[in-house]
Amino acid sequence: MYDFSGKRILITGATRGIGRAAADLFHAAGATVAVNGRKAEDVAAVMAALRDERVIAAPGDLAAPGAAAAITTRAAGDMGGLDILINNAGVFRQGRMESFDEAEWDFTFAINLKAAYFAIQAALPHLRASRGSIVNVASESGLMGNDESAIYCATKAGMINMSRALALELAPDVRINCVCPGAVDTDMIAEDAARSGDAQGYLDELEAYYPMGRMGRAEEIAEAIAYLASPAAAFITGSALSIDGGSTAGR
Repeated sequence: MYDFSGKRILITGATRGIGRAAADLFHAAGATVAVNGRKAEDVAAVMAALRDERVIAAPGDLAAPGAAAAITTRAAGDMGGLDILINNAGVFRQGRMESFDEAEWDFTFAINLKAAYFAIQAALPHLRASRGSIVNVASESGLMGNDESAIYCATKAGMINMSRALALELAPDVRINCVCPGAVDTDMIAEDAARSGDAQGYLDELEAYYPMGRMGRAEEIAEAIAYLASPAAAFITGSALSIDGGSTAGR
């Protein structure tokens, strides 16, 4: 178990999936956690589940102009500073190129990449003061192309290379790293499976894709996030850690 006692952490997209698992882990390890989610009622549900003064509500729709900076600034103010920023919020879009319009492109980039950039910008004075760290949640799809996922792949590749560039710019005061998960058994995957028209077939095919023979678990990704945010990773910055059951090792 990591010890994050006294640390102040903002997690975007923290009401379900990887973000929720990270919120649970950091809270259990003693941190004060600001929980972001698009819907105030979902944030309230996490607050009720964790039930103490070390949980801060930070609701807001990251797709809205200026929202990422406003949410970050407010959360840092509520906590009296910021030690760790986790940019986890994201949306997955799959389909052939001709099925997407410019609005869909803009929406996906706004949440998956633009929000992370401006959250970092707003967090930077606080993170410099605390000599803190940033962990961005990218994807295996940022390391390789996936069929019928061009927009999503572009956002996640952008997240990885943005993190590398910022790691150079912000060192040595602030560390920044990425985790690159494969498919993770979350509500998002279940929703994608349901939309496919053959949910079980979708899940079976997905699990067979990974050399480890299964999807990842949200808790496994949260553990990797905690490692990169911890003093144990003090000499790591600009990395993109694959947590993908071997999918990007080669074919």
